[in-house]
Amino acid sequence: MKSSQRSIHKELFMLLSEAIREKIFLVEKVINFPPPLLSHRNDYWENVPMVPYSDLAGAVSSLVRRGKKVVIVTGFYVPIGDPPATETDGPPGALALAKGLRQLGMEVSLLSDEFTLSALRAGLKVLDLPEKEIPIICFPLDHSDRDHVRRTKNEEQQSSVSIRFAQDFFSGLSGQGLTHLIYIERVGPNHTLESFIAQERPGKSPLTEFETLLPPSIRNCCFTSRLEDITRFTAKTHFLLELARRLNLPVESVGIGDRGNEIGAGMIPWEVFKQNSSTNREAVFCCRVKTDTLISCGISNWGGYALLAGVALAKGRLDILETVTAEQEGTVLDYVVRHGPAIDGITCKPDHSVDGIDFDDYMKVVERIKEIVLE
Repeated sequence: MKSSQRSIHKELFMLLSEAIREKIFLVEKVINFPPPLLSHRNDYWENVPMVPYSDLAGAVSSLVRRGKKVVIVTGFYVPIGDPPATETDGPPGALALAKGLRQLGMEVSLLSDEFTLSALRAGLKVLDLPEKEIPIICFPLDHSDRDHVRRTKNEEQQSSVSIRFAQDFFSGLSGQGLTHLIYIERVGPNHTLESFIAQERPGKSPLTEFETLLPPSIRNCCFTSRLEDITRFTAKTHFLLELARRLNLPVESVGIGDRGNEIGAGMIPWEVFKQNSSTNREAVFCCRVKTDTLISCGISNWGGYALLAGVALAKGRLDILETVTAEQEGTVLDYVVRHGPAIDGITCKPDHSVDGIDFDDYMKVVERIKEIVLE
C-alpha cells in the first residue's frame, strides 16, 4: 500500500470511536489466537509468523472509505483429496463476506478457477442469492501448466491465456470501476529470485540460504503445506493484482490467509517464515505475492467473517450480522461439501469441518466475533 493510502486509512480508523477501535483489535486477536475457545488446542498455529503483519483495522478502513465494487477471489484445490476437490476453507468465508458487502450496498463478484466454481454456486444457491446479484467469474487455467512446462521468471511469456484474461477483465464491465480485490485462502506462487531480492527487510538478505532451500527448479510454484506442487491446478489469479499495479489502477487489495502460501503473504520477508519453521516447509511454500493489507488468522474463513464484522461495525450496520448463525453457516458448509464438492484441507475428506476443526469448535470463533461487535 502506498504511504499516502496507509496514512488516510489510519486517519479514518482514528476517527472511529475508541470503543469501535478496541472491538476491531479484539476481533483480530480472537481470529489469530483461538485456542482458549476450542476443545482442539494446538500448541502451535501455522499463522504465528504472520500475526505481526496482520492489519484488520487497515482492511476495514479501506473498505469503509472506498469500497464500492469488490471482487473476492478464493479457492485452494487439493488434488490428493478423496475426492479431489477445493478446500472447505475459503468458499464459506468468501460467501459470507460477499453476501454482507452486498447488503451494505457494494457491487460484489466472486472469482476462482474451474475447481471451485461449483462450490461457490452451491453456496449461493443455499443462501438464495442469484448469480445476477453476485456473479461468479471463472479465471481460466493455462495449458502450459497442465503440460508441466517449467515456470520461470518469464512466467508471463508462458501465460498468454492468463495475461489476456486479466487484460480483458479490466477493460470489460467486471473490472471497470473496481475498488477492491480481496483474496481469501487463495494459494499463490512462491518466491523467485527477483521477488526475494525486492522484499523490504530490516537487514541483509539471506541470499545463500534462499538459494539453498529454494533452487530454481521449484521457484514460482504453488505448493500446499504438504509441499505438493499444485501449480497446474491453479489459475494465475494473482495476475489481476499485478496488472492493476502496473496500470496504476485505483484498486486496493486485501489478503486473508492462515499459513503463508496464500496471496497476501508476500509482504512478509522470506526469512521470517524460514526462522519460524522447524522443517523449512514454510520457506519453500511461502507466497511471493503481496497485498496492500493482510489479515492473518488461524482459519482463513474466520478472517472473512472478521472483515465483514469490522465493516458492519464501522458503518453502524450490525443488522448485517444477524443472519450469520450456526444454523445458516452449517447449512452452507454441508451444501458446499455435498454439492461442490469440497473437502477438509487437513483430513482431505468431505467432512463437516474446516482445517481439521470440527464445526462446533469452528463456529465458536465466529460466534465470539459476533459477541464482541454486538456488545
